[in-house]
Amino acid sequence: MFRFISYLKFLLESKNQHGVHSPFVFDFVTKGLYQKLPKNMGLSQYERLELLSKKEQKILSKTINYFKIDAIHTEIKTDLKTQEKKHRLLYISNINNINSILNDELVSNYFIVIHNIHKNKQTQQKWLKIIQKNNATVTIDLFYFGLIFFRVSQAKEHFIIRV
Repeated sequence: MFRFISYLKFLLESKNQHGVHSPFVFDFVTKGLYQKLPKNMGLSQYERLELLSKKEQKILSKTINYFKIDAIHTEIKTDLKTQEKKHRLLYISNINNINSILNDELVSNYFIVIHNIHKNKQTQQKWLKIIQKNNATVTIDLFYFGLIFFRVSQAKEHFIIRV
């Protein structure tokens, strides 16, 4: 019941691309989330992500496709070169593990996708605390996922996007 009420609130508060005033997020929404996927694009190479619903797989596939992600990490890799300008995706399926990750200095080399941010009251409260963190400059609530970006050049903003 909580998830249903949470979804109704999400629908009332969420915006589409016309309510987004950040060029970075607007491009992601219009050229990433609202575009059709190529027929051969899927999550088959990411075995652990096959447990997601079709809608969740589609959203994640579009995100991976837009940012040209070649690997999905489930933990921070200390051996990665910080000079690389590639986008690295850190996938968190359990929001309870997020505090230690957000305090890691290497987290700025990633953008984070958190699954099920509206699963229950506790996960939603944790998500709301994450939004307040100073190092998380851009946060996007897609209902199914929460996205966290660490962009030095951008002012702190939070977006609720309907997909």
